[in-house]
Amino acid sequence: MNMDNELNSKVLKYSKGTKPGGTTSVILGACPKGTDVLDVGCASGYLGEELHSLGCRVWGVDSDKFALDNVAQGTYEETLELDLNLPTDEGPFFPRLFDVVIAADVLEHLLDPERVLRTLSKSLKPNGLLILSLPNVANFSIRIPLLFGRFDYTEVGILDRTHLHLFTYSSAAQLVKDSGLEIESALAGSDRFGLLLNKTAIVRSRLAPLLAFNIIYVCRLTESIIGTEI
Repeated sequence: MNMDNELNSKVLKYSKGTKPGGTTSVILGACPKGTDVLDVGCASGYLGEELHSLGCRVWGVDSDKFALDNVAQGTYEETLELDLNLPTDEGPFFPRLFDVVIAADVLEHLLDPERVLRTLSKSLKPNGLLILSLPNVANFSIRIPLLFGRFDYTEVGILDRTHLHLFTYSSAAQLVKDSGLEIESALAGSDRFGLLLNKTAIVRSRLAPLLAFNIIYVCRLTESIIGTEI
């Protein structure tokens, strides 16, 4: 496979989901319409297109030049090629603050997700939202094989071989707390069970750790951090 095909495969690997209750749908539902949004790990813009259709103005960040070159014209106000693993990334990435910062299936690929989450927080307006999505390693599809000694990495999915970190609802919540954020709402992404899991808080708290494919947290800056250097 040549380099162009390798890059193309990487771009196609991350595409929008269309099912109600799926991760993309839940993220879009949590994002207020008509807001200014920073899409972190925007790839070729599958999420940005949907946000744009909701009246949002969208800026994008990604390390993949091929993906950014294939972003649909008019979808993003501006894009930035940036490797979030570089320790010099101080942020904010653009000379402005955003109503919403979305990091959908990004942090698990990074060497230091806490540092990056703190950096992303610097791009938030004081009352802004940070929407975080992480694959749930405690999903039943991982638990059952593990009972039989199987923990096999794959090309896509929860055990994507490019994931450097694995998260449960509990460890993801600790990451948010350690990064100076607080969770406003906990949601679940799942093509099969998403509608059920997001129906009520009680159902979600009991079943999401087992059935959710993605952990979705809607976060805000803690009051002690607003107006201070993170």
